[in-house]
Amino acid sequence: MEQPLKVRASLRIVREDKLFGPGVAQLLEGVEELGSLRRSAARMEMSYNKAWSVVHGCEEALGFALLERRIGGAGGGGAVLTESGKTLLVRYRAFSNKAHELLDQMAEEYFSDILKER
Repeated sequence: MEQPLKVRASLRIVREDKLFGPGVAQLLEGVEELGSLRRSAARMEMSYNKAWSVVHGCEEALGFALLERRIGGAGGGGAVLTESGKTLLVRYRAFSNKAHELLDQMAEEYFSDILKER
């Protein structure tokens, strides 16, 4: 039985420059799960400064905040997604899933007859 063809694509939302993509989405998912940009960055093996720079640059390009930051104290600091950040992340993941589904269908349509398994 032949395995269906799949497409691996990295989808980014852009205007003139990149607005949002898989790296920022992964950072935000980590913040949502771990409650901290620092911990999310560490899990991705990214420095906190780089993560903060990526998120800040994305926020500037989008024109709205993705994270609400909490200053440290006795209980420690952290971050949570803003409502706009949550909405963007949910929509990006739905968009990405649907796009990959359609790309896989197109790969089958355009290439299945010439890329048969051996």
